Amino acid sequence: MKKRYWFLISFLCLIIAGFAWFFYPQMKIYWIKSHSAAPVTTKDKTNVTYIDHLKNLKKPTIRHLILGDSVAKGKGSTDGGFAAIASRQLADLTGKKVLVDNQGVSGFTSADLLQFIQGRLLKEKIQNADLITINIGGNDLVKTALKDGPVEAIQHYQTVKENYAEHLDQIFNFIRKENPKAIIVTNELYNAIDSDESFYPATKRLLSDWNLIAYETAADYMPTVVIPSSEVLTTEDRKKWIYDSIHPNELGHRRIANAMIKILEIPFSKQ
Repeated sequence: MKKRYWFLISFLCLIIAGFAWFFYPQMKIYWIKSHSAAPVTTKDKTNVTYIDHLKNLKKPTIRHLILGDSVAKGKGSTDGGFAAIASRQLADLTGKKVLVDNQGVSGFTSADLLQFIQGRLLKEKIQNADLITINIGGNDLVKTALKDGPVEAIQHYQTVKENYAEHLDQIFNFIRKENPKAIIVTNELYNAIDSDESFYPATKRLLSDWNLIAYETAADYMPTVVIPSSEVLTTEDRKKWIYDSIHPNELGHRRIANAMIKILEIPFSKQ
């Protein structure tokens, strides 16, 4: 009887641990989102939104620098991609001209982007930017899987994850040293896998891990916001917004752009 009791306790503990492992990233992301969107007024946080902040800049133009991979570049869109679409909306909302400089490069990993931004030309662009939009991280996973195969990729997942977290922190740190004031907008990774695929639950968990890194890094380098693209690019209507097996189509980019504008409507925060 005693053995059964301890077996039951151990089994329940395993279930609880498994539940926590699977849902912790999602719960932590939800907590960060709810606190960042809260309308508070302190020395460093006001009810002035990020869009209001851009509107109040004492200059007639907003310089928008776009960095990252093929999604940042706008692949799948004939209208410049989500960041360019959002820029046009920002121009209407702020009454200012938004100068878009898209430096996205197809295939870029976080390591590639870190090296790229440290060049003299990009350094100057970062220094002059008012708004910097980043989409990076998907290729860190994809390239590992293509190079080593899915089994090896899973086995090396923790190492890839740690490298991504380190690179992202270094990217944000470099940008903040060069430009302490620019608003950084970074994008969540979305799940492009069909929900009917057997490995969909695993990809959902992995992306939650990746996105939690983005949220936690963003919180250390304010003023920064994260676009909740996984909320607007859902697997339920994947066929409507997918361009190929990975990239969003025109509708997908517009959804991300609208989500970007919406997140810029939360209270501006310096820390």
